[in-house]
Amino acid sequence: MKNRPQSQVDTAKIDTPAFVIEEHILRHNLSILKEVKEKTGTKMLQALKTWATWELFPIVREYLDGAEVSSLNEATLGAEYYDEVHIYAPAYREKEFEEILEKCTTIIFNSFLQWKKFKPQVEEWNAQNPQKKRECGLRINPGDIEGGSHSGLWSPTSPGSRLGIRVSEFETALKEDPKALEGISGLHFHVFWDEALPQLKNAVAAVEQKFGKYLPQMKWVNWGGGQTITNDDYDREGLVELINAFQKKHGVTVHLEPGAAIVKDAGALVATVLDMVHRDDVPFEIAVLDMSFNAHMPDFLLSPDLDMPVARAAVVREEGVADQPNLYQLAGGTCVTGDHLSHYHSFERSLMPGDKIMLLDGIQYNLVQCTMFNGVQHPSIVLLKQNGEYEVLREFGYEDYKNRMG
Repeated sequence: MKNRPQSQVDTAKIDTPAFVIEEHILRHNLSILKEVKEKTGTKMLQALKTWATWELFPIVREYLDGAEVSSLNEATLGAEYYDEVHIYAPAYREKEFEEILEKCTTIIFNSFLQWKKFKPQVEEWNAQNPQKKRECGLRINPGDIEGGSHSGLWSPTSPGSRLGIRVSEFETALKEDPKALEGISGLHFHVFWDEALPQLKNAVAAVEQKFGKYLPQMKWVNWGGGQTITNDDYDREGLVELINAFQKKHGVTVHLEPGAAIVKDAGALVATVLDMVHRDDVPFEIAVLDMSFNAHMPDFLLSPDLDMPVARAAVVREEGVADQPNLYQLAGGTCVTGDHLSHYHSFERSLMPGDKIMLLDGIQYNLVQCTMFNGVQHPSIVLLKQNGEYEVLREFGYEDYKNRMG
């Protein structure tokens, strides 16, 4: 498989702010996922929580099997474009569950309590709809994974995490009710984001050690997402071997739900420098952009350890600011004091108002989390087609802002 192709975006053709999605890179990523799917027989599902630009779902359908969703709205959107929709949520609302049954082919529960609560409705649905029976699963929590680099806010296995059933809770539930797994077709674990194969191997080993005796009762095991499968340096052959060995050993089908891997480096947020602010008490200038990190890229404020990749610029941390040329702090255009990156960028040349910059790998999670705080302009969504043409998929205006407020 060839390395991921380079960006072809010409910022001069972009009216900012705008999320620009590149079709040729999107298809490259999807082709890698399809190859893994074909070599293993695994079910490959698009995680809508990462990216949900539905105009491009017909492209995704050419490569993947369906959608993985986490709410009724996502389920409704997924069901419009995919025949197979799997849902997981930490808890389900009673008034929505009937619609979830209508739209989702597989429903994953976060606890035995939730499963017990909704099991009668599932059984009633399956009895009344023998041609559209719904499969159900349970999310498990294998605990800390050796080699995982993320903890605290972003770790589904950290102490106190609400996500998934720990093995002690699993065993207690079965002691109280030996039939608690009746009607359950699979198990689901999701413990990573932005990790590589060694961490996945450790996670699979932990699941086998703690939950292995329950696997023969299952049809499938969902390994979640968070793996950088489409990165050039990812060990995809190792992934294929791991999946095939697991499936053969336990007699199950593995499900994967890539999110970021689908749109990794397949798009950017293009912004324009509106103003330059100089302060004589800091060794950098501040570039105020026509976008907002607070409203459009909140993960970079929640996790200051994350590096924001920017075209033609190098990331600089606090300890490296001395004697850096063309050093800037990128800041948003809202009135929030902290609407700026906590790290800096050294550009190839000095910036000035009117310059356009590309915030790279800007699609994953950012587009789906956008708000209109301060009435800030929501970035438009632009597709760069394979033939080099630009198509504006969506523009946002005052009515969008007003309708959000009441």
